[in-house]
Amino acid sequence: MESNRQYRFLVTGGGGYVGFHIALKLVELGHQVVLYDLNYPHQNWAEYQLQETSQQQSIQTSYGSMQFIQGDIRNRDLLLTATEKIDCVIHTVSYGMSGREQMEPYWDLVEDINVNGTRCVIDACIRNQVRGLVYTSTYNVVFGGQKIINGDESLPYFPMHRHCDNYSKTKSMAEQLVLANSGKGNFRSVALRLNGIFGPGEMRHIPRIINNIKSGLVSFFYFKDEYGSITDFISIENVVQGHVKAALKLCKPDSIIGGNAYFLSDGKPIHPIDYIQPLMEHLNAPMPKIQFPIWLVLFFIMVLEFFYKLVHKYFDFQPILTRNEFNKSSITHYCSIEKARKDLDYIPTRPNDISDILADLSDQHKDTRSL
Repeated sequence: MESNRQYRFLVTGGGGYVGFHIALKLVELGHQVVLYDLNYPHQNWAEYQLQETSQQQSIQTSYGSMQFIQGDIRNRDLLLTATEKIDCVIHTVSYGMSGREQMEPYWDLVEDINVNGTRCVIDACIRNQVRGLVYTSTYNVVFGGQKIINGDESLPYFPMHRHCDNYSKTKSMAEQLVLANSGKGNFRSVALRLNGIFGPGEMRHIPRIINNIKSGLVSFFYFKDEYGSITDFISIENVVQGHVKAALKLCKPDSIIGGNAYFLSDGKPIHPIDYIQPLMEHLNAPMPKIQFPIWLVLFFIMVLEFFYKLVHKYFDFQPILTRNEFNKSSITHYCSIEKARKDLDYIPTRPNDISDILADLSDQHKDTRSL
């Protein structure tokens, strides 16, 4: 990865899984990093020590130190302070990606964080003359349940009114805001569209999948469309690579990538069951044998969503699957990464390899047994 000089980066959501791993790589490459988040990074992702002074907090890792600012991205004043003397912001914050957060009761909060929070980030960047902004986006801005076969960046945005969840809608709104502001003064921005992030220590999707496997739900049935229901996944290693390469390019005065969106993935679409097969084997779970019609499963999920809307005030639970998650796992949609290869020098490594996740789970099991 190119690194001709030292730059100063702000990573919003720097306490999260994606943001913290990006920050670790930037520090490893010798750059200065400021983490901005409401929460500290999880100790499972890296050994670090938190040091506090009267002026700031810093996180000391084996790769180097990072400044930590505890704050909300909707706090305009704090963001203005945080973006002073920053070369590039990497904006990874989002809300409503999966589970109960995708349900209607959370929609207002999802919009406030994803759209208004992003407005605050853009405003701080422009006012402080930050050179670049890398926005962590999603395939959902163009996907809403329709089939996509080797799509590219010329695909139109999925109609706002047809999104079944507010996360997808608000991520689309935020991406368009980010790209529309590229070119104001020296400010340049890009959007990186991801799909199916996996990696060791990931705590949003993997624990739910493991619970569903252990309950026997995954082993009971599966569904496929006429194309096999294949989709893209991306490892945290490749997520980091794409963000770091894009950010470093935006820091250069002659950068020409501003205003562009890029699909990022491992580059080898696969059926979700085939992707997690090594995980099922690791847990000694049988592969599913019964294939249900997609329309029947969708009807069942819609009934569950309606039930959740009625009882969520009285019972706090995770839905088995939301409509958005069902679309993501049952409808074929995969995209080309050729534009990212060409413009960002993006070269995915170890496609669809979850061996590091299995090793991490084995280590956790050993630690538990040693207690």
